[in-house]
Amino acid sequence: MYQKYKIALIGCGSWGKNIARNLFEMGNLTCVYDTNKEISQKFSKTYNLPILSIDKILSNKKIDAVVIASSAVTHISLATEALINDKDVLIEKPFCLSLSDAKDLSRLAVDRKKILMVGHLLNYHNAFIKMKSLINDNTLGNIINIRAHRLALGSVRSDESVTYDLAAHDISMILSIMQSTPIDLEVQSIHHNSNTGPDAISVKLSFEKGRTALINCDWMCPYKEHRFSVVGKKGSLIFNDTENWSNKLSYNPSFINPDNTITSFPLQNIYVEQNEPLKTELEEFINCIHYRKNPLTDHNEAINVQTVMEMIENKLKRD
Repeated sequence: MYQKYKIALIGCGSWGKNIARNLFEMGNLTCVYDTNKEISQKFSKTYNLPILSIDKILSNKKIDAVVIASSAVTHISLATEALINDKDVLIEKPFCLSLSDAKDLSRLAVDRKKILMVGHLLNYHNAFIKMKSLINDNTLGNIINIRAHRLALGSVRSDESVTYDLAAHDISMILSIMQSTPIDLEVQSIHHNSNTGPDAISVKLSFEKGRTALINCDWMCPYKEHRFSVVGKKGSLIFNDTENWSNKLSYNPSFINPDNTITSFPLQNIYVEQNEPLKTELEEFINCIHYRKNPLTDHNEAINVQTVMEMIENKLKRD
């Protein structure tokens, strides 16, 4: 049984439709809005809910919270107005398109004592949750390197680069494991289609104690790969989100010895209970509204991710 709150959804596109379905099934969707009137009408009919304008959503004191799944350029203005009107807010990634905007939203949420959460979805994926649990249990020993590959022939965004569209997921997961921000980075990029930034990036993040992370994101790739691996002194964990649930998480206990020889062991699949990460994310939002606690991916976590994304973008501009 879910706590019941009146939550408005702004943005009913390719991802918003999944949010609408989950919020409705949880009994928390109260109204919808999309700039496309046909889409708004479709969702209104499907869920038997009213279509309200943004002004009416924000001024309605009976609406407790807003989920913003509209285009990235609208996030700062919509979230600002929602917080000013005393709504708790969940923003789908990317949180913002600049670090200064992210910090402004964070300060406003603190001042208004409102929940402000970002949809860094994979933090709520049971495979990643299990991966973190195994890392915390010292299964891998000291972490050496993280590798993140997020490749597909996907939508080329007109208002955000591949850094904000794809790399945000992996940066969030990397920071969650490393528990610190990088001290240096190197970036390579490819520009072919997008007018707002790169279509593909390869990033090396350097952390204290010699730890590294490699990110490869590309929305022009002819094949799909969503793979996230963590390498430690005692073995590796591989989260492959394109596999079925029985193969999503595996443990490779093989490792490199000090003399550079390799001690090999068979790969082991790790059991992971199936979940819908989006539903788990929305459950977190609703619980945080009810108990007035900070979400796992709150505005502070969002700023940490935004900091790294801006480091990447600034490095690209300098190069």
